[in-house]
Amino acid sequence: MAHELEHDYLIQAQAGDPTAFDLLHLSLEPALLRFVRRLVGDDHLAEDIVQDTFITLYTHLDDIYPPEKLRPFLFRVARNKAYDVLRRGGRYDMVSLDDEPLEARVSFHADKSQAPDEIAHWLLLYLEVQEAIDKLPEHHRQTLILYCEEELSYAEIADVMGVNIGTVKSRLFHAKKTLRGLVNPKTILAIQQTDEDETQTDEVAVVKNKLSIEDSVEEDSHGRESKNTTYATLTGA
Repeated sequence: MAHELEHDYLIQAQAGDPTAFDLLHLSLEPALLRFVRRLVGDDHLAEDIVQDTFITLYTHLDDIYPPEKLRPFLFRVARNKAYDVLRRGGRYDMVSLDDEPLEARVSFHADKSQAPDEIAHWLLLYLEVQEAIDKLPEHHRQTLILYCEEELSYAEIADVMGVNIGTVKSRLFHAKKTLRGLVNPKTILAIQQTDEDETQTDEVAVVKNKLSIEDSVEEDSHGRESKNTTYATLTGA
């Protein structure tokens, strides 16, 4: 697993291996950059914040234990630095409240094996869902992004956002519920109809996860949902 490799790099970097830190940087930078872009809405600013975050990581390497704390530490630092930048720019008040939406940038990576008309179809569905996500309360959106896209556990998200696990679960539930109310029912139906399509892209799977509302949630040892989790139908509930 990628996370386990990151943990190995961290341990090696803590032992003084500079190459391991470089590999850690390469492994984690894309996810951090994607997350910070959603917070600040500016590519160059996001790059500066992420690089500053890695400087903080380098100076606090020995503080991260156990290694499972690595991602929560980085996302928390990046989030705080982004807020510091927004505060200095007079934009903090716009993003610091639960009920304030936050501008987000999105990308779509098409599966080249799909026909052009199929790619265009999914691009439109994907962009509609992403536009709806832009309208969610900030903390709900961040929880949804960290869980569905960055695959952090409930406990890790709680660490990043400085809240308890119950709050994370509540925010995730309400984010998905609100999102389903913002997306056109025909779009939800189109997404639902791909449930048995084994050729679906990762982006389609992530969109489905964002729109699903769990009837029951069973956590494994990492706080992620069990594969046996049941879902409410996308057109119901």
